[in-house]
Amino acid sequence: MKNIFLILKNDLMKIQKNVIAMIVIMGITVIPTLYAWFNISASWDPYGNTGALKLAVASDDKGYESDLIAVKINMGDQILSSLHKNSQFNWVFTDSKDAQKGVKSGEYYAAIVIPEDFSQKMMSVFSSEAEHPDLTYYENEKENAIAPIITGKGATAVQKQINQTFIETIAQTALDAFQTVDSIAKKTGDDSLINNMSSNLNQMGSDLGTVAATVQSFSDMTNSAVTMLNTTTEFLQETGSGTKTSLNSLKNSDSGIDSLTAALSGTTSTISDALAQNASFYTAVSDTIDKALSSYNSDAQAAANALSSVSSRVQNVIDGYNQLSAALSAIADASSDYPEIQNAVNGINQQIQLAIERQTALRDKINGAATSITTATANATTLKSELDSLISEATSSVKAVETTYEQNVKGNLDNLSNSLSSTTGSVSSMLGSLDSSIENIANVTGSASSGLTGLQTALTNSAALLKESSEKLTAVATKLSTDDSEGMAAVTNLLSEDSETISSFLSSPVKLDEKKIYPIENYGSAMTPFYSTLAIWVGAVVMAAMLKVTVADSTKKKLFHPKEYQLYIGRILLLIIIGFMQSALICLGDLFFLGIQCKHPVMFVLTGMFTSFVYVNLIYALTVSFGDIGKAIAVVLMVMQVAGSGGTFPIQCAPKFFQVVYPLLPFTHSMNAMRECIAGFYGTTYATELGKLAIFLAPSLLLGLLLRKPIIKMNAAFMEKLESTHLI
Repeated sequence: MKNIFLILKNDLMKIQKNVIAMIVIMGITVIPTLYAWFNISASWDPYGNTGALKLAVASDDKGYESDLIAVKINMGDQILSSLHKNSQFNWVFTDSKDAQKGVKSGEYYAAIVIPEDFSQKMMSVFSSEAEHPDLTYYENEKENAIAPIITGKGATAVQKQINQTFIETIAQTALDAFQTVDSIAKKTGDDSLINNMSSNLNQMGSDLGTVAATVQSFSDMTNSAVTMLNTTTEFLQETGSGTKTSLNSLKNSDSGIDSLTAALSGTTSTISDALAQNASFYTAVSDTIDKALSSYNSDAQAAANALSSVSSRVQNVIDGYNQLSAALSAIADASSDYPEIQNAVNGINQQIQLAIERQTALRDKINGAATSITTATANATTLKSELDSLISEATSSVKAVETTYEQNVKGNLDNLSNSLSSTTGSVSSMLGSLDSSIENIANVTGSASSGLTGLQTALTNSAALLKESSEKLTAVATKLSTDDSEGMAAVTNLLSEDSETISSFLSSPVKLDEKKIYPIENYGSAMTPFYSTLAIWVGAVVMAAMLKVTVADSTKKKLFHPKEYQLYIGRILLLIIIGFMQSALICLGDLFFLGIQCKHPVMFVLTGMFTSFVYVNLIYALTVSFGDIGKAIAVVLMVMQVAGSGGTFPIQCAPKFFQVVYPLLPFTHSMNAMRECIAGFYGTTYATELGKLAIFLAPSLLLGLLLRKPIIKMNAAFMEKLESTHLI
């Protein structure tokens, strides 16, 4: 120990006596902190600063002028006027040519162009043929591709915000225009506008009624998936046959449902999960039957009970297939305009019926086997052979259903779901909802749905609301077609609604009730573990590059028969001390200079220092053993960890290779421990992550203290060959 402390003392005295050395050490200590602080500060609140994004808006709208009454409306101009008051973005008002050119050059982040027939189509609700108006949205995807990794999700988030802001403005403008037309029509006594609106409302009501029936069928499909998944998942868990992949199906809908499209898409994906798991279910059924029949001689009643339990599970799956077939048939019946869906449903229903027949035969045979076992009339070998044959047929049928669904049905259903959402959106964008049902819709859909039960509830509620809207539209259309004053009164009541409230609803009809677990105040705090961990690693690499990792001969002469491990430990102590200063400064700066959120600040600083201790040991061992090659390895490891440690996006989004090496990277455990300090502790996660991080000390010490000698000889020979080239 004396030699070790003499080396450290000698190193500290050399630094104290040399001003240049002190300046270098200070630089090595401070530079990594700047790396962390600059990056965290730059990413502090990227989505809260969208006001600087230039978004071009241009209107080619020629306006609307009625031939029947004295009214002239230009909705494009009204939209531009409304956006002048909006400060969410840096709106640039220009013409369509400049807007497109600006997006191409990168001057504008995006551009929205209002076409020349926008007002004409928007007001077509008062004509005999209503048309849905469109906007043209230009976005330079090349600009997004070169954006920094930290703002990689910005395009989607900003686009969603643009859409919401713009749709609200359009809805406000449209409703104001409708109120103007209504007011003038009342003064002139012109009934033609009302008659046209009545016809269009009637058609809208009919369309929404069809959509409501179809959405309800999707809800029934979800119920069939719940039936099958509950049965198969529970059975696979009991038998120990379930893998993480097969048992996660019931959790896949936990992210919340914020739109009709998301709900319908969730249904089609859930059916895929349910059908895919059925094959695994019947494999487990076969294993369970084998065990039951093998125990027949020792405990016949227990074997019979096991078979009866399996039979009831098979019946549940059969019930799920019956529900699925009925739901698909209902969708096909309501989709007369989609012959491809009707053909696909007819095809898969034939396979579903075959699967039901084979599963029913299997169920009956299992019941018969249970009965014969208890009456001592069974032949286990014969029963096993017959049941295996039926299980094979059932498995083949369910696999055929799954294949047909994935290849022929799912894609068509997804297209239909987009069409349904488009239909409801078209109706809403042209007219909005009627009377107080707006508040009812907001209340019913204003909470997040989680799990498959929540998905089914959301679809059922959506179907009910669509049906209600359909009935109201039809009722208003009927009133409008009468000769009494009720028709005009209905229009007046509709258009006298608070247009601001209606337009706000139209911009986002379904709200997500977000409940944050371990909330983090800002994006900068969320990114702190990644950038702080990266800065600590960079600090260790800088030390290895700037400081000598071997003890000088002049120092060795002052020691008493120094051994290799003493030289190794004696020199690494200085690097560990500097590493502690680096990490402490980084973490304290995060807390008090940047002001990040942190539930456990003391533990956060200690985590940073322990992280530095592990990293310094790793990088020092590599550098001492491999020289410059070791430094290069440290840089390569850093690059791998930047990409594969899940610091900027979920590791599940990374390629398979990174998902495999993810738990083997020290960054992963350092960041997880820091996240616990920042957002709050859960169970023993913090201690577990630090324990996993400590494991990396073992290979570094093994390399530095034991394996270093033979490696150094190899490295010396390698360097000699390189130097002989006089190039490297």
